Amino acid sequence: TLLGSLAAEDERPGGAWHAEWQPLRELLRLAGGSARDAVELTSGLKVFPERMADHLRLTGGLIVSERIAAELAEVVGRARAKELLTEASRRVAAEGGGLAEALAGALPPGRLRELMDPGTYVGAAAALVDRALGRDA
Repeated sequence: TLLGSLAAEDERPGGAWHAEWQPLRELLRLAGGSARDAVELTSGLKVFPERMADHLRLTGGLIVSERIAAELAEVVGRARAKELLTEASRRVAAEGGGLAEALAGALPPGRLRELMDPGTYVGAAAALVDRALGRDA
């Protein structure tokens, strides 16, 4: 109903806008309920950084593979970076170990260590927060 009302040219016809009231009320009710549920879900949230780090370590470093792919692409090109990362990821999945060991030599050790730290990798989070808060980045 609401989507259909967008097609009205110029002024909306008399009476037709009444049809929008019920769906709009329902949308507002659902949005309010969702906000209430979000508050309820997060009010008792407890964060355990050590457990989070343990879970991230379970991936053998694969959690930061996107970040490493971008860095590798600058060094060896996108296609070769994909090949290297795919091979290294398969090795980690099959044999265990970590992505850093599987990619040893592909990047300088210090840089690879930096890239492997998930605590320094927040992706586009800062830009998304700025956009959500209406700040121009």
